[in-house]
Amino acid sequence: MMLGPRVIEDDLTITQETKIRQTVRAVILGQDHHVLMVYSHLFDDYTFPGGGIKWGETDHDALKRELKEEIGADEIEVISYIGAMEELRYGLHDLASCYLQTSRYYHVRILSTSTQNLMMREALHGLEPRYVSIDDALVHNQNRQHDERHQQRGLKTVLIRESYILKYLKEMIIHEKI
Repeated sequence: MMLGPRVIEDDLTITQETKIRQTVRAVILGQDHHVLMVYSHLFDDYTFPGGGIKWGETDHDALKRELKEEIGADEIEVISYIGAMEELRYGLHDLASCYLQTSRYYHVRILSTSTQNLMMREALHGLEPRYVSIDDALVHNQNRQHDERHQQRGLKTVLIRESYILKYLKEMIIHEKI
């Protein structure tokens, strides 16, 4: 199930050269319906923890690896599949490349944690796990969405994607479906 429309950067279109990228992202709810997100000190934004699926990994394997890296989760429980979002965007490293990225969101429970295991890029971004209210994350990200950093090629779709998910979660919580 798609959780929102495909987010398209700069009127890109799918061509034979478009690369496919699959990612997984975790929705982790805390007290008072706060959500555990990854705050980036470099970009001053909130995103859901997760990332790209490596060759041979299942979604569950990728979630375990990404959540260990970004939030220090040692053990997780995947509760349910929530849905997906698609982005058509430029690559982060090869700005001439075009990617059709599908991010699959899962409701996850963290069973135990220790220390983060940030990769170099994640450490450069200054990733820090934080519980935040959905409304606060939405307002914060909407205030950053059009700043210089988020208007760079390859980054324009990120906060739009996350806003769709935050709004979807808010509705699910209101209707007691999550």
